[in-house]
Amino acid sequence: MNARQAPWTDRARGAAVSDGLAAVLPLPLLDAVRDTRERTVQGAVANAAGSAAPQRFDGGEDDDEPGDGEDVTLLLLAEHHRTGEGYFTRALGVNSAMSVAETVRAVLISFSWPGAVRMLQDAGDAGSSVSGDAPVTWALHARRSDRLRVYSRTGGPIGTPLREALGRDGTATLFADGVVFTVTTAGSMTRDDHTPDAVCLAGDFIDEQGTVSTAGAADTAGTVARTSGIPREVDLAAVNVTLTGEETVEQILAGIAPELHDLLLAGDLYEFTPLLQALDLERPAQVSEGIQSVLSTLPAETTPVGRAAAWARIVALSTLSDRTASDEITEMLMAALGFTRADADLAPDVGKLSSDPLDAGEIRRLSAATGHVLATCGADVWGQREGTVSGVTPLVRRCSLVERLEMYRFLLQRRDGNSPREV
Repeated sequence: MNARQAPWTDRARGAAVSDGLAAVLPLPLLDAVRDTRERTVQGAVANAAGSAAPQRFDGGEDDDEPGDGEDVTLLLLAEHHRTGEGYFTRALGVNSAMSVAETVRAVLISFSWPGAVRMLQDAGDAGSSVSGDAPVTWALHARRSDRLRVYSRTGGPIGTPLREALGRDGTATLFADGVVFTVTTAGSMTRDDHTPDAVCLAGDFIDEQGTVSTAGAADTAGTVARTSGIPREVDLAAVNVTLTGEETVEQILAGIAPELHDLLLAGDLYEFTPLLQALDLERPAQVSEGIQSVLSTLPAETTPVGRAAAWARIVALSTLSDRTASDEITEMLMAALGFTRADADLAPDVGKLSSDPLDAGEIRRLSAATGHVLATCGADVWGQREGTVSGVTPLVRRCSLVERLEMYRFLLQRRDGNSPREV
């Protein structure tokens, strides 16, 4: 299994820059970062990454650093500016316990840098490379609390944890094979043992005129920059499979319900791997036997398109997003699987063809039976007919976030005997 073998352009949803799950879920700071980059292009500031005061996730004070034993997820913003081309930006979530060397590897992988994947294995032999690419020569100049430290194979200890090298609000300059990247940490989030160590959240390219390269947009220079060799279009799924490791991805996917497993592989939907990893599906879900007996009947639909819609609904709910984001996730999933209105026997309508992708309302109707069961367990809201308002109070109210998460974990994880239903 290798997500890189299936280019995004060959898939139903087309090319991707900030495509996939990261494009749908709210990502703190990314809009602010994008605005800063655009101001940089326009000349408002000379170097946004170095001169702008970092914003934060946690809302704490700048000198409130994690304790020596406290590991958090740091938001890492990396940028490369190529004169005459533009700005290449990546946003990553990384474990603060990762070493400087591991962090540099993650950053370079997000930029599809040659030799980055095996750079830690190659580190022991400066004259050759296990991967066949020339060994990556790099150094990280980290500035924190007005102190500059240099980390490299011949300089400072590259095993230093990121929380010590940069912390929540550090800045650094990364030199890799003579190319310069700016790296900024801009806040933190709590994490647990099952949070992925490194995830690429998004990527942008802004040309010198301030035009942002977005999903599906025409790129007259091609998907790879003219001289830097860095892709303008970011295949988030392939990047995150590389960051996670294909063996780990296979282990994660092996732990989910077989029917969902087959759907995700069919749609090359590897961007959901970090979500599934964070859900800790290997741990038994804390759900009562009564609720288990009800949830075990799901998906309740019997047609392929209906069952796919039900799984899309369950996956979207497990992200704990708002209604708008959940709707977009279900649409993305069903489009990636290639389902259209024709598969649901929907006739052409005003402004809609049978060959068009299913919209969120249509997906909800296709999975209404599953939605009803979820609502009776408190894992979904009671639906209402579009255009009407109901004053009826449901008999079963929505459960707490923790309770819902346990129910979604139960539905998603592989269990004895939960093989796909014959349809």
